[in-house]
Amino acid sequence: MSSSSSGPATLARAARPTRAELPNGLVVLFHENHLNPTVAIQGLVKAGAIFDPPSQSGLSSFVASMLDRGTTNRTAFEQAEALERIGASLHFDPGPETVTFSGNALSEDLDQVLEVLADALQRPAFTPEQVEKARDENLVRVKVSNENTGYVASRVANEMLYPSRHPYHRPSIGTEESLRAVSREDLAACHAARYGADATILVLAGDVSPGSGLDKVRRSFEGWRRLESPEAFAVPSAPAPMRTERRIVPMKGKSQVDVVYAIPGIARTDLDYYATTVANFVLGGGSLSSRLMDNLRDRQGLVYGVYSNVNAGIGAGPIQIRAGTNPANADRTVDEILTQVKRMHEKGPTAEELDEAVSYLTGVFPVRLETNAGVAAQLLGAELYGLGLDYIERYPSIIRGVTLEAARAASRTHLAPDPHALAIAGSYGAAADGGR
Repeated sequence: MSSSSSGPATLARAARPTRAELPNGLVVLFHENHLNPTVAIQGLVKAGAIFDPPSQSGLSSFVASMLDRGTTNRTAFEQAEALERIGASLHFDPGPETVTFSGNALSEDLDQVLEVLADALQRPAFTPEQVEKARDENLVRVKVSNENTGYVASRVANEMLYPSRHPYHRPSIGTEESLRAVSREDLAACHAARYGADATILVLAGDVSPGSGLDKVRRSFEGWRRLESPEAFAVPSAPAPMRTERRIVPMKGKSQVDVVYAIPGIARTDLDYYATTVANFVLGGGSLSSRLMDNLRDRQGLVYGVYSNVNAGIGAGPIQIRAGTNPANADRTVDEILTQVKRMHEKGPTAEELDEAVSYLTGVFPVRLETNAGVAAQLLGAELYGLGLDYIERYPSIIRGVTLEAARAASRTHLAPDPHALAIAGSYGAAADGGR
């Protein structure tokens, strides 16, 4: 079921988002848009992979995969049937820092969907049969990912960039060894320790008013407990790498090589976040209009695609540049990436590039708000990072406020080319010869 339209003009007429907090700590945000009778549901639980012990990588992902596999009140079939018979949906997605959930429903069915959601979050059954089914699916996911050159290069780059006990060092989806070792008791203990009302944010956007909507939320969620001894929702800082490190992962039979260049990044709440975002857009975040794409693909024909990303969350995730290339062009691709990073670091964007980046970023933002789900996603991020209920209104002025001097300063501070981590995965060198 698609979300209702809520474009820029509609947003201007709509009531401002509202925020409420239940006595148990559950935070609820509402965005009213009564153009059609649907509601988009977005939310998160602060229960991502950053909490996984080093020996249990993938534990949080495993728990998340059990949320739609039956509760103490419903079997997995009954859970799915309760949503399907009213044409509603719910999905759960694990991530490095949070477990997110999303869904859509007719406004007249919101009570029922919230009840199913609350049941799933509070009372997963972890039946032995469903645990083993989920384990098999998670193992397949890991195996498939480990055959993907892009995933392997990114994973290895993070392993080099972060110390072994840092949560970003480990793959959030886990490994075959760690997933095989997880027991039902581990899953239940993890859920009990991390899933609580005070670790959860819920956003409802669409044909819902804060008054009646909050009543519906209370009926389903007010009995959910607070966490007894919650771990701090934080990511430890990582020491800057002392030297450049490079690693090649030969993968025979692959038609391309993936190159991942990584340097230390920033957190989402860093004061330099917006200036760094603009500078990164010019470098490679702008896809077809970026320096990397222009020089590596359009002018030199070295890559199939290349982009850079600032992975800014609660913690300072890496700034990564990813490129897919023919094995014969791998070395030239690496050299050109380093050339472009050094150029951006030393001189930053031009005035024309800054104007184009600001124009694009402010122009595309309203497009993200054309659905209730898009609005809900922005409000969810704003709540998570403490950006304020007026973040959507302020965003264009924030981006327009990034000066050329600020973008250049961010380039000098956060886009230093060395030291870096560089991973190459695929049919490179001996692997290329062996794959012919």
